[in-house]
Amino acid sequence: MIRKPITRRAIRHSRPDREKFFTLMLVFSHRTFRWSIRLKSVLWTTGVLLAVYMVAMTGSAYGLWASKRLMSFTQLQRETVSQQWQFKQSLEQAQGLEKEISTLRDQLSELLKQIDPKQPVPTLPPMPGQNEGESRNPNKISRLRLDLERTSEQAKLIRARMDPIIGRWNHTPSILPTAGYLSSGFGLRISPFSRNNEKGEGPVGFHSGLDITNSLGTPIQATADGVVTHAGWMDQYGNCVVIRHSDDLETLYAHMSHLEVIPGLHISRGHILGEMGQSGQATGVHLHYEVRRNGRPVNPKPYLRLQKQWLSTLS
Repeated sequence: MIRKPITRRAIRHSRPDREKFFTLMLVFSHRTFRWSIRLKSVLWTTGVLLAVYMVAMTGSAYGLWASKRLMSFTQLQRETVSQQWQFKQSLEQAQGLEKEISTLRDQLSELLKQIDPKQPVPTLPPMPGQNEGESRNPNKISRLRLDLERTSEQAKLIRARMDPIIGRWNHTPSILPTAGYLSSGFGLRISPFSRNNEKGEGPVGFHSGLDITNSLGTPIQATADGVVTHAGWMDQYGNCVVIRHSDDLETLYAHMSHLEVIPGLHISRGHILGEMGQSGQATGVHLHYEVRRNGRPVNPKPYLRLQKQWLSTLS
């Protein structure tokens, strides 16, 4: 049998192996160590590293997005106090008209006491653009008195119309109940589990409120004036507070870790109700917030910025 030349055999063994990516060899005088890595292993390792990198980048991007949207409760409380102060200032300006008219009426009465047609008229400084005779004219003073009376009646009518509107406004939810970012909206959604307080079976159900997510212990505030009708445990809602604002309007605050109110307590907008938690049937720390009209949940989102929008129209 004819053997192949040694040179050809060496060339054949020196050809690269298609299944191997590279080979590492350590050659010693008495022993040789050899490690070979296959191409498939390199591709799998590269793919896993890329997947981990993409997941890490996605998580970092989401964390950055959430942190930008996250608003501290201190900032929210300052905003609420500022809006309340603006609202109070606007109300005081509206109510100040009647006080000014009353002051003018008192000044007019004093003026009439001083200017008596039967007695010598004292010397009064004339108003700009008037002569001394015009300032003493009883007819002009009578017209001024009639104008004041007419304006006073108009102010009383405006006040009578404003009082019910202001009262209704004070009992309308119009601010954010807490700080955080919206993690689940109102309406149909893919639920992590079926809830008795939600309509629908299976993975898709009706979410009856808004879920606002933040850290454990974040304070919760009332969104309008009202009376606490429930403060305690309520089925899947966990520690829950219900506030009745009017005959047809109430709000619900669920999954709280700690409560600061009791049933029957009269509270005002911005009153602290408790702290955010994970009580009841909840997959994480958040506030479940509902607005109910005539006992049926409605979308709370249009109510969240009512006060801010209303005040912006006054400025």
